[in-house]
Amino acid sequence: MQKMSAFVNQWLGYQTLWDSEVADVASSVEGDLNKWHELILEASTSRATLDSAATIAEFGPIVVRYNKVQSQVNLKYDSWQKELQTYFAAFLAERVNESYEKVSNAKTRLEGISLEGSSAATSEIVLGVTFLQEVTQQLPSWHKRMKELADSEKLLKRQRHVFRGDWLEASLVGGQLQQVEQLLAKRNRTMQEQVPLLQSRIVAEDKANSQRVTDLVNDWEQNKPLMGNITPDQVRGPACVVDMCMICLLSFMENKSHKHLYVSLSGH
Repeated sequence: MQKMSAFVNQWLGYQTLWDSEVADVASSVEGDLNKWHELILEASTSRATLDSAATIAEFGPIVVRYNKVQSQVNLKYDSWQKELQTYFAAFLAERVNESYEKVSNAKTRLEGISLEGSSAATSEIVLGVTFLQEVTQQLPSWHKRMKELADSEKLLKRQRHVFRGDWLEASLVGGQLQQVEQLLAKRNRTMQEQVPLLQSRIVAEDKANSQRVTDLVNDWEQNKPLMGNITPDQVRGPACVVDMCMICLLSFMENKSHKHLYVSLSGH
């Protein structure tokens, strides 16, 4: 009787398929791709245990025929599993599209970067080199995410999931990433070729800015209005010199990024 009771309880356990909502199960794993993998594989394994040709169980003189129950559970499990895969595919589609957009934007920016010292402004070169460094640092995490997306897509394909017509293949993200690496290598070669010229420009601009600040400060010290009978209109002119001085000082402070660039270039 204990064996029969355990057998009956096993089948009654499948009642959870009717009691639980797939949406609730899907939300429990949130945005974790690894948890999604575990959930999809667990559902697939559980479904496989139902594929049995046996439809009769005997417990001494008692015979249990469960073919109808088995058929109903199989149909429900198939429906439940398909709905779960649909949720996973929708989540995966969002991640693939996000990654494609991010990598494509990086590719577009790399294409627009100019590191030719003779034609590009120093500020443009600063931004360009900074972005090259950012992309270089992000490449490992992008490759990791690319592998996760590709593995997830393969998992759904093994489950014979039917993808939407507008499905963006993970391989397209990989293709964009490969182009980013090629562009990055090309831009790095250009930067290395331009290092002497870029360094000399940075040094020259820093010296020029420093001299401008010195000249403006000296001029203000010599010509600033100190007499009490000076009218506001007479003060306004020299005050403009102060504004120009502040602007130049700010420009000089911003050139700290030039110094950072100089150090970065020296490392190549």
